[in-house]
Amino acid sequence: MPSDAQGGQELAREASDILLQLAAYDYAMAGTLSGARMYVVDPARYTSIARAAAARIQKFTGNALSATLDSAGPIKERLVALSDGLVDLSRDASAYADGNDAAVFARVIEGVGRGWEDLRALHRIIRPNDEELGRTIARGSAFVVEPTPGRVHVVTVGPFSTQTEADAAAKRIGTVEQVPRTSPYVVRVGTYSDRKAADTALAGIAGRGLTGVATEEERFTFKRGLSVPEAELWREPERLFETHALARRVAVSPNAAFVATGSDDGTVAIFTGEGTLRSMPRFNAGVSHLAFSDDNKWLMGGGQTLANFILPQGTPVGAQVKMPSPTQQLVYVPKAYFFAAISKGPTGEPSGGTGYVAGRAPDGAPLASFPIPAPASGGALAVTNAGELWIATNANGETDIEVLNLTRDRTMRGVLKVPGAVRALAIDPGGILGAVITDKGVYRFGPKDVDPKKTLTRIADSVVDLAFGLDGTLYLLTKTRLSAHDLRGELLWSAPLIDARRLVIAKRAIVLDGADRLLTFGAKGKVEDLGVSGNVLDVSASPDGVRLAVLNDARRAFIYRIP
Repeated sequence: MPSDAQGGQELAREASDILLQLAAYDYAMAGTLSGARMYVVDPARYTSIARAAAARIQKFTGNALSATLDSAGPIKERLVALSDGLVDLSRDASAYADGNDAAVFARVIEGVGRGWEDLRALHRIIRPNDEELGRTIARGSAFVVEPTPGRVHVVTVGPFSTQTEADAAAKRIGTVEQVPRTSPYVVRVGTYSDRKAADTALAGIAGRGLTGVATEEERFTFKRGLSVPEAELWREPERLFETHALARRVAVSPNAAFVATGSDDGTVAIFTGEGTLRSMPRFNAGVSHLAFSDDNKWLMGGGQTLANFILPQGTPVGAQVKMPSPTQQLVYVPKAYFFAAISKGPTGEPSGGTGYVAGRAPDGAPLASFPIPAPASGGALAVTNAGELWIATNANGETDIEVLNLTRDRTMRGVLKVPGAVRALAIDPGGILGAVITDKGVYRFGPKDVDPKKTLTRIADSVVDLAFGLDGTLYLLTKTRLSAHDLRGELLWSAPLIDARRLVIAKRAIVLDGADRLLTFGAKGKVEDLGVSGNVLDVSASPDGVRLAVLNDARRAFIYRIP
């Protein structure tokens, strides 16, 4: 007598991974179709997930067929039922990816629900009991989406012979829902809940000399349950919203309580984390820098002129800071509780003039230790969790590194000199290690050592950027590679890149690779791609490193929660 199918536990886990991903992304796509702002997914991203799931199901069914061949018993029966259901789910997922039909999406949701039931039945007879699988089934099946069918009436005009004719008709009508960019050129005037409203719209069109048609369509609404797939969707935006036009800078506060964008027209737009616009103060020139305090009470921002804003009102407070030239860098100094900025000397002066470091209390009040004169070339800033402001400036062909700790001092203290002209400075959050890029290379040093200059070591040629992670890992970024180094300077891992443009430190290292690809790097160098579509103009992390803000196409802000 044939024995029962082997490998049921491994196949069940494989199926649970597929269903868990689809259940999470179904939840997100339902939110997108319902106009939600949190835990949603871009339709193009969902399409790629659906196609990938269909491919995984095809592989799963092949493995299930091999496992059940020439076998008999309850495990085989449950595996066959599970496999048959997943084949149907695969077809529906592929069909939705091809056409984005809401009715097909409803079938995908139902197919995932059936998959959980079939998997639960298989789990009951697997021995020994797989507790981890049971937890996955319980978690995934809790991501509930309820599709509800309905009927709507759609009014259209056309078809027209050309795009120009369709545009002209839409202009005559006034407000329309959609004007097609490809043939057939049928203008969608509007969608109405009943025939009476559609007939009223038709009469209005007739009054403009056009003939419209009202057709009935099936329309689904989707209601999401209370259990949120937060862990499964961390590679997708936790929330998104439209920003002020022409935005080029973005910042996010701890817990995503506030998001701010800065625009070329000088506008600072301050939103709640849910996307509600609270204030739009404006400068006379473009905004290039934004920084939040770590208590969600203050924001500082601007360009050559900087101002402080109280939250949530967004009202400007205190005295503005007028830098001698456009600000190079703006930072918030934790524990010491102030903002600091640095700039080059005035442009146009034969000698370059004098740059300086400015400091302001969160409420905009001037601080006695500032301004601090700087060379005409300006410099770079870094901060630590202990409230230290580190300043690197050029002096006689060298980089002079100094520190100011307003929690106990009022004046700067010299630390060491580094060969070459400074390009970037980094100090790890604990203040144990420092690193600086100059035109002579990358140098590492111990800022708290008795004699820091004895610790100075050249570790690499000049790179695009560098930063310390929250755990003290030093990241070096070139155009084609990110490398991670431990506290001893040893290489932990490196990863290839295509066109690296930006390094941002959150709870993970984040790299903008090209114009539209955001990569995250885990502690061991595992690379994961965030779900970003479109052109990324700016990326920034909250002071606590938990949230990542992405400015997309100068008009949308995406907020990610980094695990």
